[in-house]
Amino acid sequence: MCKDIYRLLTIDGYARIDLRLTSENKLYFIEANPNPVLADDEDFAMAAGKAGLPYPQLIDRIVRQGMTTVRD
Repeated sequence: MCKDIYRLLTIDGYARIDLRLTSENKLYFIEANPNPVLADDEDFAMAAGKAGLPYPQLIDRIVRQGMTTVRD
């Protein structure tokens, strides 16, 4: 669902997609944040860690993607 939202909104680079799950197990899209806080103790970095992407690698990936975008 998050990848579909990311593509639909034509976001470029990194972003945080916020969702909410109701007590009836309905999932709602709340917002797309194309500039989330990157601190290691914030939601974006913690979610990346839970997905198997450690903080140093997350930052490295963002920097590399930005450098590639600038070169193109």
